[in-house]
Amino acid sequence: MSIQQTSRTVFRIEARAILEGLCIAWEKGYRQLEIECDNTLLVESVLMGSAASSNLVKLHPINVYLKRSWKTRIRHIPRSQKMAADRMAKCTYDNQFGLKLF
Repeated sequence: MSIQQTSRTVFRIEARAILEGLCIAWEKGYRQLEIECDNTLLVESVLMGSAASSNLVKLHPINVYLKRSWKTRIRHIPRSQKMAADRMAKCTYDNQFGLKLF
């Protein structure tokens, strides 16, 4: 797999993670949400509104969720500042249901 293909794959996986997080938060009744992502291109795509007109499968639904009546904030966070989140994510591998809320 080339570097370009790998980058596209990572972008899609991270977009899917944001979309699934938005879905879960909405279904659980949360109406204030802060999203942190270490993918600069993804954060910029969502913030600049290119998610609304994008042909990328996951960006349009992200934009639809963000337009709902709730308060959301998305921001870029450097990888070096998200080590705790990475460790928490690794804990979910032991969970038979695939989801762990902290």
